[in-house]
Parts: sequence; structure tokens; C-alpha cells
Amino acid sequence: MSSLSMFQAYIKKPEEKIIINRKIIGYTRVSSKEQSKNYSIGEQEKEIQEFAKRNNYELIEIIGGTYESASGDFTRKEFKRLYEEIKKGRNKPYGIAIKFINRFSRTGAGAITIVHELVEKLGVNLIETSTGLDTTNLKDRATIYHKLLEAMEENQERLERTLPGMKAFLKSGNWLGSAPFGYTIYGTRVNDYSRLQPQQKMIINDKGRILQKAWQLKLQGERDSTILTKMAELGLVIRKQKLSAIWRRPVYCGISTNSLLDEPIVGNWEPMITKEEFLRVQQLLNPTKGGTYDTSTVNDLRPLARFVICEKCGTPVTGYIVKQKNAHYYKCNVCRGVNMNANTTVRAKTVGLNNSFNSLLKSIELKPEHTELFKMQVTEVFNYLNKESIERERSIEKRLNEIETNIEKLENRYIYDGLAPDVYNRHKSKLEAERAELLSKSSGMNGNISNQLKHLENVAFTSGNISKYWAFGDYAVKDRIQRAVFPEGLIVNPDKRVYLTKNLNTLFLIRPAKSSVSEGVETKKVGENTDLSCQVAGAGLEPTTFGL
Repeated sequence: MSSLSMFQAYIKKPEEKIIINRKIIGYTRVSSKEQSKNYSIGEQEKEIQEFAKRNNYELIEIIGGTYESASGDFTRKEFKRLYEEIKKGRNKPYGIAIKFINRFSRTGAGAITIVHELVEKLGVNLIETSTGLDTTNLKDRATIYHKLLEAMEENQERLERTLPGMKAFLKSGNWLGSAPFGYTIYGTRVNDYSRLQPQQKMIINDKGRILQKAWQLKLQGERDSTILTKMAELGLVIRKQKLSAIWRRPVYCGISTNSLLDEPIVGNWEPMITKEEFLRVQQLLNPTKGGTYDTSTVNDLRPLARFVICEKCGTPVTGYIVKQKNAHYYKCNVCRGVNMNANTTVRAKTVGLNNSFNSLLKSIELKPEHTELFKMQVTEVFNYLNKESIERERSIEKRLNEIETNIEKLENRYIYDGLAPDVYNRHKSKLEAERAELLSKSSGMNGNISNQLKHLENVAFTSGNISKYWAFGDYAVKDRIQRAVFPEGLIVNPDKRVYLTKNLNTLFLIRPAKSSVSEGVETKKVGENTDLSCQVAGAGLEPTTFGL
């Protein structure tokens, strides 16, 4: 007997692994919407179900079932859901069943890291049902890792083949990918055949028209919460996070900044706002960018911050408070030594900027003696802008009179001339139906005109008390009044504390002696007692823009 044979009993035989946990989760995916329509998802699900049945596995659920790009793992919603369910779940499955490894991921090393974590830390294996490869077996695991690397290489080669065409497509001013919110795409790369066209065209849709109004509200300084409410009133409800992201996308001013481009290019689509307006919104969103704005929170006692502009350098003033004195100030962050007290106090040597602004508003208020002239002028403008509707109203009224006459004649023929009942009823029904339709249209127009004239009374009253509304309003009211009266802001001479403006809202441009159309307002210095009364600017005047 060999001397070593005595040690045979000490050799440990490899234990045969017995799989007790027979639960698995299936995962399916395709990379494009077109693939999702050609039964590929269904084939993957069928393969997984049959595999589970053949091998006596309990298939808990199948996750995926949609098209998601494989360029990033955790950017895929279904993949992320799969990973989180396994990681957070108490009763973990034996494995994840997938028909082809490249359906799992194409990120190469990133995918290998995920599989390694699933196997080594969570005890969950990856199974390729088409080949039977299982990460439980070390050799199979190495093969799976190799396939994941191959999937990444295949993806990269495919990208290199299509990349030049994609770049050329973008440089031609086209949009690549899903349409931005508020737009609809027509062209060759669409799934809806009703939108199939030889060349791409991206147009603003109904939701986009509402969003376009939201951009204008943002430019006026409205808060997102207010904008969301107004959008909802118009029938468009979106999350505040989505609206916040929209403000930062150059696509809405017609600029493409796709990552495949070396530099921004002008797109072929209709922009919702101009490039200048987009940049103005960015200044509102990033007040510290360029060092020209203060980051202080809006304050009812410093409503002119970021609205009034320093004459010396053209920079909007900012606001701050000296807590020891509880005193509010405005300052220019560019011009050294430019500080202005916000409010007039006993110790203050100069009139507060808030007080002088309120005096300015008072000087341009609609005077009681001009109220009727104001109403007459705005009524003329309204009649001019609604000339077509008024003429239509007169036409309807004329036709209604004709219908009444015809009905009366018809009844006389029926009573006195023996008109057949069926003829009488048929013609009378037609006339009454036409009358009802015309009355409905007339009622709508009358209501619109009546509402406008009623609104005119409100505007006249508000215009005559604008300084009071501003003085007693909160920050939102003050800011809204400021931007309504002076749409382009107000320049202040910090030394003399006088205001300069080129553009005053035409609502406040009225003279008692004239009511003709004004071509504009010359630049004027405005002190506390200066009268800015001028002519009414007729065409284009919209009282509703000043609704408070």
C-alpha cells in the first residue's frame, strides 16, 4: 500500500450544489420604438417563460417590455426598477433571466461591475436563456463578461458608422430625437405615418402655444408658481420641475446644442422666443452670473431691486438691509459708492427711492377730469380693433329682423291662405333653427363687448389709483405694477434721484387737449412733481395687459 494512500480520506470532495431557491425574474428590452412593434418583446417573453418551465424555475415577473436605449444603464427606467427591486427586496430571486446578454446592457465594463455586484454581493445570478449560460458557473460567468464587452464594441462600431450622418443631419438645422415639449415633428424619422414628410419640419403645437405665453410671463418677472396656475387655467398642467428645466433649454429660442455638435447652430424650427429674450430669462434664473445682480431674497420693502437701472453703468440695482438699523437700501454693484436709501426716514438726508417712485406713479395717474376722455379714446380703439365683430353683429341683427318678418309672413299664409301644414312646419323649423344659431352667435359677441366695456371701468379706476395699489401691495403686486407701467424698466440718476424713461405704457399717455395717436415718448427726466401726461397711443392698446 502506498504511503500516500493513507491520506486519501482527508481529501474533500467538491459538494454538489443544490439550488433551493427556484425563483427568477425576467427582463426584456428593445432599443427602438420600431422594434417594439415587430413582436421582438413578445418573443423574448415567450423564450423566458419556456425556459423557466423547462428548468423548473418559478417566474415571479417579467420587467421591461418597452424600448430603452442601452447607452446608459441607470438612465433606463425599467432597468433601474429591476435593479432597485432586487437590491431592496428581502427575498431575492435566484437569478435574472434574459434571452440575449446584449439586451441586458451595452456599457461593457459598467455592465460587468453591475453583474459582479449582483452575483457576489446580492447572490443573484444572470442567466442567458438562449444558451443556458449561468453566472453560477465560473466559466459561464467569464463568457457572459466577454459577451457584455462584445456588446459594447458592437454598439461603438454601429455608432461610428452612423455618427457622420447624424452630425450632418444636425448641422443642416434639423432636430435629432424626440420632439421637445410643445413641438410636433414632421419628416422621414417619425413613427406616425400621418406626419411623414420628405423633409423635417418641427412646429409649435397647441401645448406649445400656451408654453409660449408662459415664456412671456417669465420675461415679465412672474414666479413659476403663478405661471403654472395660469397655464393650468388655459388647460396645460405640467410639473414645476419640468417648467424649470424648460427655461434652461436653448431649443425654445431656435438654437440646437446637441452634444454631437462642436458648436451651437440655428435650427430650422419656429422659436417660441428670441435669443435675446432667452438670455434675459437666464439672467433672471442666474442673478449672480457676471456679478451684476445681488442674490438677496425678494422683499416687499425693496421692490425696485433688479428693476431700476443705474444711469451711470446701465446695471440693475440690488437691495440689502442693515440689520442693526433695520434700514433698507439699494446699491449699484458696479459703481462705487452708489447707495440709495429705500425709504424716507427722519434721519435720512434724501428722499427714499421707494417714496420718489410712488410720487412718480402719482404724477402719471389718470386725472379725474381726464377719465371720460380716456374712456372715449379707449372705446374708439376698441371699436377699431373690433370693427369686424361689430359689423358682423350688425349683419346678424339685420338678418334676425328678416327672419322675424319671414316667420310672420309664413304664419299669415298658413292662417289666411291655406298653406299646407307640412310646408308651413318645414319652413318655420328652418327659420327658427337659423334664428337660434344667430342669437347664440350674437349673445357671445354681446357678452364679449360687454365684458370689455366693464373691464374698461376697472382699468380707468386702477389707472387713477395706481400709486395706492403700489404702496399697499405686496412684492408680487408692486413688481407687476412696475413692469406694467414701465415695460423696459426705469433708469435712475443716483446723484439727483430723478428717473429717466423712454417707454411708458401707453395706458398712461393722455392729454386733455388732444386725443390723437402718439408716435412715442421722448426721453424725459422725471422728478417728484413732473407731469408725464401725454397723448393716448391708440392702435395696439390692450387694457387687459394691465389687469391686476
